[in-house]
Amino acid sequence: MKNELKHYYEEIYEEDGRLRRTRGHQIEYLTTVHYFDKIFTPRSRILDVCAGTGEYALYLAEQGHDVFACDLMEKHVDIMRARPGADKLAGYQAADAMDLSDFEDNSYDIVLCMGALYHLHEAAEREKAVAECLRVLKPGGIFVFSYVTRNGAFIAELCRSKSFGKIADLANIFKTGNYGVFYLMDFGEAQKLADKFELEKIVEVGTNVLRYPLADWLNNADDADFEAYVAYHLATCEEPSILGNSPNCLWIGRKIH
Repeated sequence: MKNELKHYYEEIYEEDGRLRRTRGHQIEYLTTVHYFDKIFTPRSRILDVCAGTGEYALYLAEQGHDVFACDLMEKHVDIMRARPGADKLAGYQAADAMDLSDFEDNSYDIVLCMGALYHLHEAAEREKAVAECLRVLKPGGIFVFSYVTRNGAFIAELCRSKSFGKIADLANIFKTGNYGVFYLMDFGEAQKLADKFELEKIVEVGTNVLRYPLADWLNNADDADFEAYVAYHLATCEEPSILGNSPNCLWIGRKIH
């Protein structure tokens, strides 16, 4: 899978700037930092395991946290290293979420795993990544992971294709969750994974619920309407009834033991 991911991120998809590309993308970013600011203790020691090109790591460092950033893709680490503000990071390196052997047990207040679970098709791999993140997290520390939902991806692909001719093909994602280089979680699967490790949930959030159905409206809205929509979104994004319709979701909880 590493070779497939390298091809995807080097030849097909440009990760850098993703969270600011359109207003639909910005909602995911704004929602995520809203909850970070709400939940994280000031000046925490944070390991960002799947930092991409550093959007969240650099934001958290700017807020005064002590942040070490990693990503599986060397390309992303190189981009992050060259970005303004990178000198505020405690460090950065390429790392695999399933092997964090460079980091000591119980050494971080907060661990972010916001990307690895998108791409690990086997349950054993997802559990290994979570176990490694929790190994380096202090007891009582905050663990954050993001995931992609099957129904949200189904809606997104229909909206992007503008055609119902893909329904039969898209329906296949509900059988396994495997969709190209992506793994898509079923309803309640994120909580089952958290329960396996006896984590205490703080909140679970749909970070971009209507991004695709409302793409044209969001990208053409004036600032006042966009701000009003973001306020509505933040007021409703924890509702269990809408989590499965959000392409991207965020799970935040606490390590008990």
